[in-house]
Amino acid sequence: MAQNVKKNKESFSDLLDVEIIDESIFKDMIYYSLENNRKNINMTSDHLTIINEKSFFFENTVGSFFDEKNKETQFETINGKYDSEKQVLSFEEGVELTTSDADYKADELLLDQKNQKLMAKGNVESHLRDLKTDDELKIKSTSMKSDLEKKITYFHGSVEGELKRKRRYEGGFDFSSEEMELNQPESLIKLSKGSKLHRNNYDVEAQKAEIFLENYNKRLKYYVLYDDIKFVEKLELKSGQTKQRKAYAEKMEGFIAEAKIILSGAPRVEQDGDLLKGYQITLRENVEFVEVDDSQSSFQLNKKE
Repeated sequence: MAQNVKKNKESFSDLLDVEIIDESIFKDMIYYSLENNRKNINMTSDHLTIINEKSFFFENTVGSFFDEKNKETQFETINGKYDSEKQVLSFEEGVELTTSDADYKADELLLDQKNQKLMAKGNVESHLRDLKTDDELKIKSTSMKSDLEKKITYFHGSVEGELKRKRRYEGGFDFSSEEMELNQPESLIKLSKGSKLHRNNYDVEAQKAEIFLENYNKRLKYYVLYDDIKFVEKLELKSGQTKQRKAYAEKMEGFIAEAKIILSGAPRVEQDGDLLKGYQITLRENVEFVEVDDSQSSFQLNKKE
């Protein structure tokens, strides 16, 4: 127990105002606590300091904590702090956090149990699963904020991601942007501030994008990109030859089930030295056939086998 003694400047006497600080220090110990007759937190720590039974400071620690529904979250950290009154956990250095549907790594991480908020910064790596499709998402970013109750997560700064389908043979895609929002209940990804997608044999750049994960095997749009679109596709011909197709537009819709891409907003396509323009242009993945709706005609560019 330590005492912090300070002079009360407002007093006309020499009486001392004494603030009692109860400090307990433990080494190589296992800590376990209950709150309202339910599991709250347990951890194994090389060094644990408890101040006034409210603030916990720990080093080289592995542990778990439980919410009001007894849902477990596991953590591992070099340095950490827990404020039992505010129900806030903060971690620094070598942070790893594991929930039932996500894993996180970062330089710093803060978990607000009471308000169900999670924040991380510095080399953030997030590994999540979509609630409806069970798609696997691996995302790197500079920082991250998540509403654990609503299951909406925001990623900021040099966002890079990879999506893998539950059925591996269906493939997936890579993406990047400066900002990203993941809405798990709606199975929706939103990219903004310089978005890029890579899928199979094509790459797309745009200012922003929306990806509807639940629509993969449906005759509905799977992704939509907006503003300053640049599309580059490597066509692989039956002859074994390859050629490049480029397209530009203000809006691009992708229908994965039909391997179809619709361009609108002053679209134009460059292929085989030809330039096509129209109100709306439809492409098929890895197929030379190009449909220009504006001219009320469909035609196929000359092949060079």
